[in-house]
Amino acid sequence: MNRFSGFPAHVEKYLGRIRGADSQETDSRERGYHLVYCDPPHGAHISVLTNGLRSHAAGAPLPHELVCTLHSGQELHARHLTGVIAELLEESNSRVGPGALIMNDRALLPETEISGALAAPHPYLGEDFDILRDETGEAVLRIITLLPISRGEAQLVARYGSDVLYDRWEQHDSDLLDAFRPSVA
Repeated sequence: MNRFSGFPAHVEKYLGRIRGADSQETDSRERGYHLVYCDPPHGAHISVLTNGLRSHAAGAPLPHELVCTLHSGQELHARHLTGVIAELLEESNSRVGPGALIMNDRALLPETEISGALAAPHPYLGEDFDILRDETGEAVLRIITLLPISRGEAQLVARYGSDVLYDRWEQHDSDLLDAFRPSVA
């Protein structure tokens, strides 16, 4: 039995039914991962996550996969953000951990202020979602949530730490599942 065999059931428990996945083939090359789409029963949001990126996480304490959860009408944005960051990590054979900033010098999502993501625990699912455990209870995989952020928010994190950004999100009652939310920087 593969140590990651519980991954699909874990994903469906927290993110909803797995609706499908993109092929590993793109126009120009074959990726080392799939982009998987999950729909919760209520249908209010969509999650797009990687499956297979864990084999490219050299040097990470735990292999990892990425997920981005946004409102259901923003599926293309969740797909784009997850795909761009996964491709960057795969090409550079890099890893990312909670608290990491992954930024671009211009907006990543059209018609938004979003220029990158903060790698974080999932803000709404609790810590049990973030770690996949095998049948013995040993942690075997970390699921890192990509929280879309603006350039100003990234500068705030770089200067003062992520707690300041979380405090501002809370003060402004920010909807972290909305790629079109206003920046709090």
